[in-house]
Amino acid sequence: MNIWEAIIQGIVQGLTEFLPVSSSGHLSLVQHILPSTSSGNNDVGNQALSLFLHFGTLLAVFIVYREVIWKMILEFFGMCKEIFTGKFVWKLDQMNKERRMVIFVVVASAFAIILFLPVLGWLGLELADGEPVKKLSDLSEYFSNDSDIMAEGIFFTFTGILILLATVFDFHIGNPTKQKDGVITMRNACAMGIGQCIAAMPGISRSGTTTTMGMLTGAEKNTALEFSFIMGIPAVLAANLLEVKDTDWSTVSGSTIVAILVGVVVSAVVGVLAIKFLKWIVSNEKFHYFGYYCLVLGVVVIVLATIENVTGVRFSLGN
Repeated sequence: MNIWEAIIQGIVQGLTEFLPVSSSGHLSLVQHILPSTSSGNNDVGNQALSLFLHFGTLLAVFIVYREVIWKMILEFFGMCKEIFTGKFVWKLDQMNKERRMVIFVVVASAFAIILFLPVLGWLGLELADGEPVKKLSDLSEYFSNDSDIMAEGIFFTFTGILILLATVFDFHIGNPTKQKDGVITMRNACAMGIGQCIAAMPGISRSGTTTTMGMLTGAEKNTALEFSFIMGIPAVLAANLLEVKDTDWSTVSGSTIVAILVGVVVSAVVGVLAIKFLKWIVSNEKFHYFGYYCLVLGVVVIVLATIENVTGVRFSLGN
């Protein structure tokens, strides 16, 4: 891996982490065709780059939503103080917006337990280390690390269909349960929490799935988008900190570390621009364009994966 590849992956991560087109799916496609990864070389350097690119885009969320996040942090400590002194009021309708947001982020994050329920043993799949696929998180790892992009194509198609269904429902049919601007409910938080778990699959957009789940359960689209970005902070931060702990950094070279740092900066800068662009897109009723994009991309990837499987020849920039 060199700096130019890190820059390319940083741009891809920064754009696709927030645009509803799946960053994990696009990174999987990029790594599928780049010379350093197309041969199946999923070494520690490439894994570390993918990991730290998520920290870069997480930084972008803090930059764009710094005022809201700061107010939520203050409310969180205020809640802790009130609980300790016995003055906390549990009724949601008596809380301000930021305090309700804290509660709903906790609720949405709690659904992450779905990722770790051992209910998939019947699939008979195995990870690279021979361990059986038992959990949804295992299945995500299985699809992310295999050499086949068929699953990514199917999941891109799913994302496209979901976005188009949500926008048709919102724009043309009308949502009779829609709340007023700026309000998130417990129903929205639960639906978006489930959507975040589904989005663990490469090719299923986290922002696209959570935003559309919010819209389908009555949240105003701009409010759903803001909550989608903020609710992802605990899950992304926790998952990446665990991966940092499990990474063998002794095998990562100095040049790779430099490339990783460059990739992080690029992903953060591009991420800020992507968030602002998406907010403009949603406000101007053009969210459904991403549905068309994912649908077309999904079909193209499925076709390419079928050709690869039939011919045994892998598409690569190194070929």
